[in-house]
Amino acid sequence: MGKIFKHKLTTRQKEILERTKLPNNWEELSTYHRRIIKRIEKMIKYLEKKYGKKFYYKGYIPENKLFFDKESLLVYAEGDDPEVDCFAVEPKGFGFTDEYAWVIQTPIVQKEMEEKLAGIFEGQNYKMFVELTGVSDEGVVKWIDICIYIDNKDTSVTDSIMDRIVEALSSETREWDLTMYCFKKPVVDSIPSKEHNRSFESDDVYCMYDSNRVDRREGRGWERNDR
Repeated sequence: MGKIFKHKLTTRQKEILERTKLPNNWEELSTYHRRIIKRIEKMIKYLEKKYGKKFYYKGYIPENKLFFDKESLLVYAEGDDPEVDCFAVEPKGFGFTDEYAWVIQTPIVQKEMEEKLAGIFEGQNYKMFVELTGVSDEGVVKWIDICIYIDNKDTSVTDSIMDRIVEALSSETREWDLTMYCFKKPVVDSIPSKEHNRSFESDDVYCMYDSNRVDRREGRGWERNDR
């Protein structure tokens, strides 16, 4: 008689199974879970070969045609924050595609914007956060969202700041949207990078500025909403 093939689980596969409260023994897994754990390993290996670094499992969504769910593996790279830098890997054709470029490019674009706009905020207590809202499959950033918080309720000053921001970004080749919150009292120092837009009370906002491509195309540059 020939040998009976027994699949040997990797250490990573065993750790993932334990995290999901499934048996870490191949023989005890259902056919369904065997297929999934092999699929997860294949997707992570794709990333590690592509980027030359280690990636960690965060979650997995199996394909469900009934509810239109696409198969998706959530992961993060070694050294990255699993709460902020998590991204998806999905099937594409006979291989996979991933969103790691969003993670890689975010700090680069953040630094670019900070350097470009820093002089405008001299003497102000402020924080700036950049979020990528459009990245091509080739990893090229197409659209960014800039969120600024500033402890200043003098609209003559903040109006001028917005004018200078719009002018400074007028040559930006990427699409961009910008929101700036001005506070009645010092709030900026308590705003964290994680979920920054949920970290303050709406009553603390004195006014809010918005600049989008519609405003700029119509020659307004920006709009101010007073509270």
